[in-house]
Amino acid sequence: MAMSGKIAALTEAYQRLSLANQKFIDQGGSIEAFKNLIEQRDLVMEDLTVLTQELVTAMEHSFPDHPFSCNSVAEAVRTISVLAPELEGHCNKVRSALKELIDSDKAVEKYIAGLKDEIKNEIGRVRQGSRGLKGYRQNQNYGSCFINKVK
Repeated sequence: MAMSGKIAALTEAYQRLSLANQKFIDQGGSIEAFKNLIEQRDLVMEDLTVLTQELVTAMEHSFPDHPFSCNSVAEAVRTISVLAPELEGHCNKVRSALKELIDSDKAVEKYIAGLKDEIKNEIGRVRQGSRGLKGYRQNQNYGSCFINKVK
């Protein structure tokens, strides 16, 4: 059935996003890694829009007498699991891949929040250090000792 291939492609796309999130965390979360993560996510999201439309089209061809108003992957998967019970296993894989993606997105968000706190602490230390250095600064002496004594 053509729908099973479309559903498998959606599952794979969600799994790629989850894997990219995990790789970002494992690499240490540099700025360059974050840029790569965002670029990869944008590309996959564009693919997901196309894959969702293809799935809805395949659903319309497979079930021509049923009206479809699927605006999201979740609605499409729910509708397929009702109309085609033999594809329930594929639909469950999409659901679990989507849940994994949500969990990995939360992990990335938490990791970035930790980095943000570390950066704030480091900026505070640098500022505190610069204040301490001002106390040791020597006064500017623009003249010679002789001129200063004459004044």
